[in-house]
Amino acid sequence: MAGMNDPLYLERERAQLDAKRLRLRQARTVATCLLLAALVLYLVAESFAHRHPVWGFIGAFAEAAMIGALADWFAVTALFRHPMGIPIPHTAIIPRNKLRIADSLGGFIETHFLSEEQVAARIDAFNPARRIASWLSRPSHVEQLAEQAQQLASYLLSVLDEPHVRDAARRILREGMSELDWARHGGELLAVLLAERQHQQLLDRVLDKVGARLAQPDVQTLLSGMVAQELSYLKWVALDEAGGRYVARKLVAAVTHEFERVREEPEHPLRRLVDNELDALILRLQHDDALRQRTRAWVEELAAAPAFERRFDALWQGLMQALHGDFNKPDSLLRARVASAARRLRDQLRVDPRLAEWVNRSVRNAAARSVARYRQQIGAFIADQLKGWDDRVMVERLELNVGVDLQFIRINGTLVGGLIGVLLHAGQWLLR
Repeated sequence: MAGMNDPLYLERERAQLDAKRLRLRQARTVATCLLLAALVLYLVAESFAHRHPVWGFIGAFAEAAMIGALADWFAVTALFRHPMGIPIPHTAIIPRNKLRIADSLGGFIETHFLSEEQVAARIDAFNPARRIASWLSRPSHVEQLAEQAQQLASYLLSVLDEPHVRDAARRILREGMSELDWARHGGELLAVLLAERQHQQLLDRVLDKVGARLAQPDVQTLLSGMVAQELSYLKWVALDEAGGRYVARKLVAAVTHEFERVREEPEHPLRRLVDNELDALILRLQHDDALRQRTRAWVEELAAAPAFERRFDALWQGLMQALHGDFNKPDSLLRARVASAARRLRDQLRVDPRLAEWVNRSVRNAAARSVARYRQQIGAFIADQLKGWDDRVMVERLELNVGVDLQFIRINGTLVGGLIGVLLHAGQWLLR
């Protein structure tokens, strides 16, 4: 609709209509002049008929030409209006039958132009995959696509950066957090992790981290000091620090040794303990209504807290600023990614027949589904548009588009009628 209101579009349409009006006027003038010429020729032939038999043939030609011209003028005029303004029955056919014509045209297009088979056949002949690859083969087209993607993203980002959009997003997130059954979904997630033994891998990483930390000198010094405080009674014999270091080393060695056993033994008691505790937690999360209610209440309290709003707004603003900063750069990361993806798609469409077939099939199926879904609406829309036209506008538009051909019908009718008149006169002359 924006294009139809564009001044350049309107100016171009006016120029096209003026050109069509000129051609129609010229064709109508030629047809009318032939009718007048036939009339003049008939009068002249009647005046000189007694001088030579050939004038009889000329008069017969002119008389039949006038009849043909008038008959075709009446037929052509009757399509669009009443001839000479006289409301003769079965004239002004198009304006009188506008509603029926609109329904018929809408139904015709719906049936014969928007069938799934025809659309699919046209798409197969069009070969979208080949056209896409061909279009993307020009670097300027790739840059054009990337630039349009960047402009579209910038526009969408400007919409998202509005305060009311941010508030709506925060409200939707809060409502979603409140409606979600966090306990049940948490139990399902833990069940998946348990089934895939991911928790045991996590346990191994935790043990590695703790073991590495215990092996660090500062940690051992800290442990020695803590043990020395507990062995303060040895201070009297100056053995508290030595005893602390000894006990700390033994403790670290014992813990490290046990960690190694856990890593090496899949059925270590600690692993079974973790399995059992997680199984129990999963059952509670999925079946303990009290726990589920407490979890829901905690999430709702978190979502309603002012800190949640401040944190969300800060994250939103940071995201918008980061995206704005990228989208407004000539060397935007988004632009580069779109261009790179377009080039990869082009190359793959050229060498991968399965991908090309998938693209063609997807476009064909999507178009067929759309046609099946909206075919009736499209036909009804066309019919409604025609019904909504003013009678004079519809008549003028139709006449401007087919009127020149109809005026040639008048011209041909004049000439063919004249020839038939000559043949009839010749037959009559031979029978005398």
